[in-house]
Amino acid sequence: MNKRIQEHIAGKFFSIMIAVAATLFMGGANAQQMIQKPQLTEHQVGAKGASTIFSFFNTCPESPDGSTLVYVRCIKEPSGRDDFTSAELWVCDRDAKKHHKVTDIAGTAAHNGVEAQWIDNDRVAFFDNGFVRLVNIRTGKDLMDKKIKADGLGHQPHQNKILYNIYTDDGRGEPGTYELDCNTQQIRLVLSIKDCAKIPLPAYLQPKDIDSLQHWRTLHSQYSPDGKKIAFRLDVGPSEKSQLLGIYNMDGSGMKIMNKALHFFWYDNSSIVGHLQVDKNGKRPEAPEKRYTLTRWDLDGNILEEEMTPPGNHLAMSPDRLHFVSETFYQTNPVVVKLYTMGHPEATATIASFDPYDITWKRRFHVNPAFSRDGKRIYYSRPLNEKYSGTFFCEIKQ
Repeated sequence: MNKRIQEHIAGKFFSIMIAVAATLFMGGANAQQMIQKPQLTEHQVGAKGASTIFSFFNTCPESPDGSTLVYVRCIKEPSGRDDFTSAELWVCDRDAKKHHKVTDIAGTAAHNGVEAQWIDNDRVAFFDNGFVRLVNIRTGKDLMDKKIKADGLGHQPHQNKILYNIYTDDGRGEPGTYELDCNTQQIRLVLSIKDCAKIPLPAYLQPKDIDSLQHWRTLHSQYSPDGKKIAFRLDVGPSEKSQLLGIYNMDGSGMKIMNKALHFFWYDNSSIVGHLQVDKNGKRPEAPEKRYTLTRWDLDGNILEEEMTPPGNHLAMSPDRLHFVSETFYQTNPVVVKLYTMGHPEATATIASFDPYDITWKRRFHVNPAFSRDGKRIYYSRPLNEKYSGTFFCEIKQ
C-alpha cells in the first residue's frame, strides 16, 4: 500500500472517529440535560368540619372526561381498621366548586373510603358496608336491581365492568374474585380460591406461612390496561411472606403466583410496578438501599428495572409513566409526599410534609395518591388538623 493511500485511509478513519465521538457526546449531553423542579399549587377538595376520602391509591377520582370529582364526606369519623361509619357520597366540578351530595353511605372505612370508581361520566360504583352499589351521580338513584354482597372492590373498571372479592364461604357466593357488568348487571365468578390452590406456591413458604384454604383470600384485583389479564393480591397465611402476587388470563387460565411488591399496579400490559419488598427467595434484599424502592417486573417475576426512585409506600404513576408519587414509610413522622420525574432526580419536588397525628397511620387515612387522567394533577389525602383528614390536589406546572 503506497503512502498516499495510507494517508487517505487514515484521514477517513479519523473523520469517522470524530463524528462518532461528537454523536456520543451530544447524546450524553442530552441524556444529562437538567430540568427544573415543577411548581406545585395545592387546592382542597371538600369542605372543612369532616374528613373526606377519595379511593384506592392510583385510582383517579375524576370522571372519564375529567370534569367531575367524586369523594366521600364522613358523617361520623371512622376510628381505624374495619370501623365502618356513616358518610355521604359527594361530587364537585374540576375546580372543586359546585359541590353536591349524591347519596347516603351506610358505612365507609378510613382506609380506601368506599373504593369509589367511575364507570362512565354519569355512574359511580362503590363498596358500602358489605354491598356493591352503582349510582347515577346526577340523580342519586341506585341503579342495581339486586343486592350484591362482597368484601371489597377491585381498583379500576374496564369497559363498564368492575371486579369484586368475596373472602369467606358464608352463603354470599364461593370465595374468590367476581366480575360485574354494570350495563347488564350480569355476574360471573372469574377466579375461585379453589383455583388458586391448584397452583404451586413459592418454594420459600414454610408450613407455618400457609393457612388452611378457608382462610385464603383474593383482594386488590386489577385489570391489565387491555383487560386481558387480572393481577391480584393473594393472602395464604398470616405472615408478610404469605402475601403473594397472582396473575391470570380473563378466562382463568395461565395463572402464576409469585412474590409480591408492597403495593403494586400494572405498568403496561406485560409488566407490574411496585415497591420491592422481598426477592424471589422470600427474603428482604441484602442491600438496604434497594428495600422498598420502585421496581418493575415482567409477568414471570423477573426484574426489568430497579431502584427507579428512592424508597416509598403507597404509589401512583402518571398515564405517560414519566411522573411518580409516593410517601414515606408507615409510622414515619413527618410524612413526606414527593413527586418524582423519571430519570431526573434533580427535579424531585415535595408535595406535602405533615404531622400524621393519629390520622394517617393509626386511623389509616392513608395518602393514597393518584394522577389526573391528563397527568397534570396529583390527588392525595393528608390531615387537616388533629381531628380530620382532608382531600387535595396539586397542579403540576413545569
